[in-house]
Amino acid sequence: MQSNDCTPSNMMKQIMVGLFVKPYHFCRLYTLYFMVALAFFINVLVHKAYANNAADYEISAVYIYRFSQFITWPKKSEKLTYCTLGTDKVALTLSRLLKANHSGNNIVTLTNINQINQCHIAYISPQRELDLNQIPIKQGVLTIGSGEAFLNKGGMIELRSMDNKVRPAIALTHAKKAELLISSKLLKIAILPTLEKDDHKGVQP
Repeated sequence: MQSNDCTPSNMMKQIMVGLFVKPYHFCRLYTLYFMVALAFFINVLVHKAYANNAADYEISAVYIYRFSQFITWPKKSEKLTYCTLGTDKVALTLSRLLKANHSGNNIVTLTNINQINQCHIAYISPQRELDLNQIPIKQGVLTIGSGEAFLNKGGMIELRSMDNKVRPAIALTHAKKAELLISSKLLKIAILPTLEKDDHKGVQP
């Protein structure tokens, strides 16, 4: 009696034997799957990186917008003046936030750091900060930036990107010189770095 070669087990054996006898087909199939998986992985990484970069400047803008809720100024004011020195994604996003919320607060684009007197909150872009040897400490003006040397130059809050998150690093000595009181709620989530000696920096009227 002739055995049945069409059973599932026999067919599987024939397929496996064919793959080993002709490994070219197996390698070609494996390579195809590998290339598809690699392309998918790269695509995910690119989109994730883009999302993280977008989140950085958007979150930074929200931080700047919300800082007013955690700061007490020496002179009370119903409306605040936000200023930006340098036009980058953070500055543009902050401008859109202020206009969208109709809070009545003003936003002013500065052309020179010497105009900072008119501000309550001043954001200085990293590009413009590079041109400055010192960030002026003015009474009632909160200065914010994201450059690595921002705090050591006299800035008050540096927005740092760490592990795909944005955290504020605060120079309390500079804020005190400007007579700004920072809420303990903000200090709980902030970084309080040790700064270089700043005895030469004083309040500038």
